Amino acid sequence: MSSSILKIKEAILRYFELVVEHPEARIILLMPSRRKAQNEEYLLFFDMLRSSRISENNVMRLYRAIDQLIMNIIASDLLFISADYGRILPMFAGISLACDYRILGEDAVFQNPGVELGLIPKGGIAWFLTRILGKGKALEMIIAKESLSASEALTLGLVNRCIPIKNFETDSLSIAKQFETIPETTLKLGKKVVNNCWKDLSEFLEFESQELFKVVHRRHFYGEPSVEPSIQRV
Repeated sequence: MSSSILKIKEAILRYFELVVEHPEARIILLMPSRRKAQNEEYLLFFDMLRSSRISENNVMRLYRAIDQLIMNIIASDLLFISADYGRILPMFAGISLACDYRILGEDAVFQNPGVELGLIPKGGIAWFLTRILGKGKALEMIIAKESLSASEALTLGLVNRCIPIKNFETDSLSIAKQFETIPETTLKLGKKVVNNCWKDLSEFLEFESQELFKVVHRRHFYGEPSVEPSIQRV
């Protein structure tokens, strides 16, 4: 499975390069496949890691592939629009937050299964949420076991539009086409000046990968009993 994951990663990055280098490309609409990854598959991935069916090197390569995709979206002159629905895992939420405009189906739910394993989400989510919501709310969300609904995400300003799931693809494409009326120079300059405020993202993504890697490979992750935290009053 580890080799197949890396092959998928390489295919995605190659396809990304082909798309963004197309001379007529201005706006990229990212949508999920009809067959989406679920919580169970996320947990299975780490179960395979515990049983050494996935190497430590491949885990770090996967983390850095996610980092590369996020940084490519940020650095590109093109306008990236994320459109997602249903259950959304943290990695894909991070990629969505890297996009310039975000659309959710009304049935969308952001999930955080890593909490069950003592992990935090991968994909720069802590970095994005801190800048959008502030430190306190960001921490509350990345350690939360509860899912976040589409309406809650809209209220918090994490997405731009929340639309009915019926005709989701067609409606998302219609929204994306509205940006075609904006001059290309305006789109590029607008994105450039906004993203200029995020120069430290690359450093954060590497820090995040290293810290997650440490936790994943501590002995307690491989089956040692965990100790329930206690609350000390001072």
